[in-house]
Amino acid sequence: MTQRITKDKTSLHNPTALVFSQLARRFGGFWALQNASGEILSGEITALTGENGSGKSTLLLILAGILKAHRGTVATAAPGKIHLVSHQVMAYQDLSVLQNLKLAATLSDSPPGDIQPALRYWRIEDLGDKALRTLSRGQLQRFLLSRALLAKPAVLLLDEPFTGLDHVSEARLVDFIRAEATRGAAILFSDHHLTRARALATRSIEMVKGVCGS
Repeated sequence: MTQRITKDKTSLHNPTALVFSQLARRFGGFWALQNASGEILSGEITALTGENGSGKSTLLLILAGILKAHRGTVATAAPGKIHLVSHQVMAYQDLSVLQNLKLAATLSDSPPGDIQPALRYWRIEDLGDKALRTLSRGQLQRFLLSRALLAKPAVLLLDEPFTGLDHVSEARLVDFIRAEATRGAAILFSDHHLTRARALATRSIEMVKGVCGS
């Protein structure tokens, strides 16, 4: 269950945007998360690191409210303002890129005029009429990131966002993440590339067999 953070749990300089405590999630007989706890601060970039299978994707799905934890709590200062970029695509595969972005703009109350700049920033303006199911992995990732650009969330969660991107798009993603943090968003991103993650992040959370440590 997601709760709302009250004002006494925030500070003027780095307010807490999201706190999770003692989260646990089981798939069959396997515990993907065990007593995972941590916090994400507004205006900061937090890297979520750990080996494959350590529980990073499961944690992000729970924080986004897409997957339910068997135990534990999630509290946020920004209910309804959490956006997840995930390889587990949550979009309409038979609709075009442009149709999906128009829908995303409507749901996030973004001005329709923001759509074309998002397409241009992520270099997919020539893919507007393409159905999502026809996109390559890299094109699909850029579509997901363009949707995040439209959303302007208070909490931005990114699950391996550099996957499938070329060097130009990787550089734009770094700039985008930094710009979102400057805007005041709380950023939590997972990345298997430790050097890159540490260079980009201002804080880090390490996942080891479903348990978090800072």
